[in-house]
Amino acid sequence: MRFLRSMLPQSARRVFVHALRVSLFAAIILLIHQRFAGSSLPSTTPSPIRLDDVVRLLPDAASLGAANGDGSRSVDDPQQNSIGYVLQTSPQSDHIVGFSGPTNVLVAFNPDDVISGIEILSSGDTREHLDEVRQSEAFLSSFDGMHRDEVANSPHVDAVSGATLTSLAISESIIHRLGGAKSSLRFSQPLTLAEMQTFFPTADRTELDADQSRWDVFSGSRLIGRVIRSSPATDNIVGYQGPSDTLIGLDLDGHVVGFTVGQSYDNEPYVGYLREDDYFRKTFNGLSLDELATADLAAMQVEGVSGATMTSHAVAEGMVVAAQERVRAAQQKTPDAKSFSLTANDVGTLLVIAAAVVIGFTSLRANKRVRIAFQLVLVCYLGLTTGNLLSQAMVVGWAKHGVPWRNAAGLAMLAIAALACPIFTKRNLYCSHLCPHGAVQQLVKGRIGYQLKWSRSVSKVLHIIPALLLAWCLVVGIAGLSFSLVDIEPFDAYLFPIAGWATVAIAVLGIVASLFVPMAYCRFGCPTGRLLEYLRFNAKSDRWTVRDWIATGYLILAIGLWFA
Repeated sequence: MRFLRSMLPQSARRVFVHALRVSLFAAIILLIHQRFAGSSLPSTTPSPIRLDDVVRLLPDAASLGAANGDGSRSVDDPQQNSIGYVLQTSPQSDHIVGFSGPTNVLVAFNPDDVISGIEILSSGDTREHLDEVRQSEAFLSSFDGMHRDEVANSPHVDAVSGATLTSLAISESIIHRLGGAKSSLRFSQPLTLAEMQTFFPTADRTELDADQSRWDVFSGSRLIGRVIRSSPATDNIVGYQGPSDTLIGLDLDGHVVGFTVGQSYDNEPYVGYLREDDYFRKTFNGLSLDELATADLAAMQVEGVSGATMTSHAVAEGMVVAAQERVRAAQQKTPDAKSFSLTANDVGTLLVIAAAVVIGFTSLRANKRVRIAFQLVLVCYLGLTTGNLLSQAMVVGWAKHGVPWRNAAGLAMLAIAALACPIFTKRNLYCSHLCPHGAVQQLVKGRIGYQLKWSRSVSKVLHIIPALLLAWCLVVGIAGLSFSLVDIEPFDAYLFPIAGWATVAIAVLGIVASLFVPMAYCRFGCPTGRLLEYLRFNAKSDRWTVRDWIATGYLILAIGLWFA
């Protein structure tokens, strides 16, 4: 840094050092993303089959014949005698996604159409799940000795513990490539009578129809309704972390009477939020299957469940796709799936952001009445109504899986404003003018006469807490621990009907503490605020401080965990 001071003027040095600071943050986000997101395989032209790969499955292989009409290639021994043939699952099965991508599998057959072995050629799935599958000899050999027709007509259901989605997707890919009907291995359990009674309480028996996709529900001898499930049509629609099987109840006229989430690979407690939200589960009530199949979710202003936006939007989209599959519509994609649209809450959030910019960057911020009125808007609208608050759980989740522009546009715009303002304008607009929890603390600040004071040394110790929480978030994000990061911050408490006890306790304690110590949680407990403050461009940005060395340590920790 002394070299920079001697070579660059202060203004240029400030920009350079600040760019390094932002780069540290970006590098950590990229590491988390690369840790979980595999690059998808191309779905147009399969990779050439190499003889070396074939030899591992058919040791006597000496040469490969030309590709046949179905993409298979014959295999000959050194004497030019046929010893079988091989084919790969790509590109025909590239639409079948495991945890994060499709997998291309080489399948070897003997001359009698019996499988001799399988080999994973390449994959867009996450490395850790793929390693679990590769290390499972039981799974890789489980197809050995099965006739081609047997595989296609009798779906293979074994899964690898710790890599369930990946291994089941591989099985589905092989079945699909061999001409078998696409059945769901991920949601293979039949529906129970108790699940039917969710929609029809008097139900006492069910019958599965001929095409295995609809259940007729009876009370005694009387038909009272029907139930369809979204799987397997929606097995590749992923919410926060995985697909969900949605059950849709229909009356005798074919109109929706409700839906519920069955088995799911998505994160708890998000799936639980959906099951407990009666309003969301009545979203499509009264629609016929034809109307549901052509539903435009943006035009209907379908709102997600606060705290589980990605999961709930995936379920809603899955219902449209399931309806399309049921009525055999020509188009199998969710309408407007790639278009960017704004819901009413997204527009409301954008207006709040615009108001915060106007207030925060003008003299209005000194107007007490304006400030208090806007703080109440933040608490009531952003907090209690939309639940749009930034958190480390959100940061880590988006780093892993990408920003859900289509499912949570309002929250995405809030995140952009929160990051862009401190980086480019020297103002931490989110903490001062956009955070509902910060607004509550500002409203209670100084409301009682007694104020707690402590020494500077105690303050320094307390200031370490957000830094330690950030380190823990990094460990959870990179290592993929099952710990729920919503439990270390108070923000889910604004969704109090579904909030956990830990986040409620932190919220209450933070507000109570702010009665005695101004902005107590913001100063001594908030990792998100500490991150934004670190990214803030200021007059001292030309200096490489202790905070920067700590951030460098975070990056080193992230790299170590990534390789570990």
